[in-house]
Amino acid sequence: MIALSIDETHRRVVEAVLSLEGAEEVPLREARGRVSCRDVRAAGDQPRFDSSAMDGWAVNGSGDGGYRIVGESRAGRAFGRVLGEGEAIHISTGAKIPAGAAAIVRRENGRVAAGVLIAQGVAPGRDMRLRGCDFRRGDPLLHAGRRLDHFDIARLAASGLDRLHVNSVPRVALLATGNEIVRPGRTAPAEGNYDALSFALWARLTQLGVTVTDLGSAEDSDAAIRERAVSAGADILIVIGGASGGRHDRARAAFAPHGLEVMVPAVRMKPGKPFWFGRYDGRRLVAGLPGNPVAALAALELFIVPALLAVQGRPAAFRWEPCAAPAQGVPGGAERVRFARRGATGTEVIDCDDSAALSPLAGADALCRIGPDGARSADLLMHETGPAPSCQAARVENEMKTFPLHDRVNETFLPVAARYGAGTINHQAGSVYEMLFIK
Repeated sequence: MIALSIDETHRRVVEAVLSLEGAEEVPLREARGRVSCRDVRAAGDQPRFDSSAMDGWAVNGSGDGGYRIVGESRAGRAFGRVLGEGEAIHISTGAKIPAGAAAIVRRENGRVAAGVLIAQGVAPGRDMRLRGCDFRRGDPLLHAGRRLDHFDIARLAASGLDRLHVNSVPRVALLATGNEIVRPGRTAPAEGNYDALSFALWARLTQLGVTVTDLGSAEDSDAAIRERAVSAGADILIVIGGASGGRHDRARAAFAPHGLEVMVPAVRMKPGKPFWFGRYDGRRLVAGLPGNPVAALAALELFIVPALLAVQGRPAAFRWEPCAAPAQGVPGGAERVRFARRGATGTEVIDCDDSAALSPLAGADALCRIGPDGARSADLLMHETGPAPSCQAARVENEMKTFPLHDRVNETFLPVAARYGAGTINHQAGSVYEMLFIK
């Protein structure tokens, strides 16, 4: 079995997933986090008419003094005629400014006596939002390749658009294998292990905007794995475990009757060598992850994550940054991969040889790559998955809730932490915390 380099494996996986590339039209309400596949231009002017930026009066005049009040313009119901010289109307914020009006007088700058407005500080053009001052019909609102946030959606909706063409997102399914696998929340037998990887992969993949189906677990048999795989209906199936080629590792063999074409038989890296990738049924893709969590999560970041970013039109290339090599390389041409934590004082490489240990991964946000036999410097990889953290702090009352782990992984308040350069957690009486809200 020929093991490929990290870079060649990355290239093959990304290329295969890009073959799934397509486009779809979605309702604007469902477009947050999706990537636009076309340039979008404004369908209309914003604002759609001249409107008032303040509550007060619209006046036809250019100086202080008295103006005869002849009516009102409010949001959704405009004044019905041209405003004559020396006339004024009550006007609400956002209401249409009538023809003939020269200025808006703020509420605090005027008073009404016997139907006459006594105005002060009249300045022509002040507090008047003119039609199209935000954008005009035909102006560019969005470029292809943009990952939409709520600001983009507001701009598109203000233009009158309610649907958008975006890059299609592949349907991904997860299948854990192993007779020993037990779902969290159930009682595990003495020889059982809880399924940590399905939950970790769900959390990471949904963070990318991918729709994920959890197929549960299958026993270590070709028939059991095949039955779950065929029923998946997914574009990409990720099989967890059964990848090492041992007596009971049946993941790859289970796909042989479905015309499995292996594109990546193994990878020259440690941990993670058993990772494999291929195509079955002529069009569906399958990725085999090692059962050891550290190996599986490293392979996920190096190969699956960039491919899923690429098919959405987002950058998939590795973004390596130099860092000090923490240890010797692996003899025999393999590269060594370690998770790391980035901080204000540098990078802390998690140099743990136990690929099943999860506790050391707490706070990891990078991967360290060490060349064969330590022949080259280590590098640092960090995949960006969304907008930068918001700088707005929110006070959150302590609250206990019970919810399925899958359902809430991307709706989290994270503490202000040094890794974001935003200070420290401030504990308040009554379990009130200063928190940094991450989009």
